[in-house]
Amino acid sequence: MVKLKVTNIDTYMYELEEEKDDKKYEFNLEFINTEVKVSIGDYICVNRKLLDPNYEGYSKMYTFGNMDSMYGRGDLTEDDVDVIIVNQEDKEVLLKRIYG
Repeated sequence: MVKLKVTNIDTYMYELEEEKDDKKYEFNLEFINTEVKVSIGDYICVNRKLLDPNYEGYSKMYTFGNMDSMYGRGDLTEDDVDVIIVNQEDKEVLLKRIYG
């Protein structure tokens, strides 16, 4: 997992920075059917494959929702490529990628 800091949000466009390597990313992210409100300064941990344009499941647009959502793949673990972890000041939440 790669830990990315949210440095800017403009509607659905999120600017993310990998502090370890100073790499910057920009993705269209949407969070649905979840109470999680991602803010500037929060961290999102993602599988490196989601950042790699050569990965067949790569996209510049990702949608994430609750792990128990009927949408997306089922039976996922924290290590699955379709799972992210949102780290906020007082909590850590796992979300899964929603397809569709």
